[in-house]
Amino acid sequence: MLRACVALTLALGLGCTSTVTPSDGGPGGPDATSVGVPGPDGAIGVCCRPGSPSCNCTLEGGWAPSLDECPVFGTCDVRYWGSGTDPWGCPVLIPDSLTSCLDEIDLGVVGQSAGEACTPLRGCRSATATCLHDDVLGDADVGGPDDPILGHPDGEDTVVERTRFPDGWCNTSYPGETMSTCDPANPEIVCGIVGTCAELDVGLVCLEICDPSAPGNDLCRDGYACDADHAGCLPGCQTDDECRIARQETNGVEGLQTPEDCSADPLACTPADCAGTGPADPDACSDPESNFDRLVYDTESAAVCDPESYRCTD
Repeated sequence: MLRACVALTLALGLGCTSTVTPSDGGPGGPDATSVGVPGPDGAIGVCCRPGSPSCNCTLEGGWAPSLDECPVFGTCDVRYWGSGTDPWGCPVLIPDSLTSCLDEIDLGVVGQSAGEACTPLRGCRSATATCLHDDVLGDADVGGPDDPILGHPDGEDTVVERTRFPDGWCNTSYPGETMSTCDPANPEIVCGIVGTCAELDVGLVCLEICDPSAPGNDLCRDGYACDADHAGCLPGCQTDDECRIARQETNGVEGLQTPEDCSADPLACTPADCAGTGPADPDACSDPESNFDRLVYDTESAAVCDPESYRCTD
């Protein structure tokens, strides 16, 4: 059976060799590119010549179905594929003299599948990880006409823009998005040796382990805070505004209900006294979908988003 090609001396920009004849440049030559290389799902393709910058790196790494498709499928920044090879042994290298679209992105701990930066096109280094990204899941903006912020200095319909997953977030356990679910009792099986399995509102999620007592955000990437409750990296605060906004009990129903909650289950947002005569809030009884708890801006708060820890501080 054909083997995937292996990297030669990356510092010299060498290509790869395999049990088949390189298509270009001769064995081990500067432009050597092996053909007949097994790739994802057993597909046969080629190793693309290293040294061509691409911002479209996917799970295929330096592998592509054919030479003509290398500009689309292959060639990734070695700073992203930390080992210098993709999962099938194809070398991936961008010379220091070339500019990469990844230059300004903190990719996280090399070799860590839970918590790395990603884009939907570039994907994640681990084949079992999913790239959680705003382009796919939507942003996390706060406020707006459908969920007004009471007391906001710029008006109740103000939108506080927020990114759900700054620069993308690779994860191997995230409800509805990944094939695997981590186990808090044995987190390393799904989350890896530097990951922990945390029970969040959305369910069981892999987090990169960190020390909440360390300065700043410890080992977490830019935009992520070391969460004290889970000792793991989670998306942190991004603006001072969000540190002063909280959903408060305003609708006369036990617990906090969001607009999404009331839309999905109007009965859950219907006050108990609606069943009797003379309810305290007739409008809530007639339109329970609009009876969600309101976001409230604390006008007396001096809380700010700390740019080092990405936590809200007073």
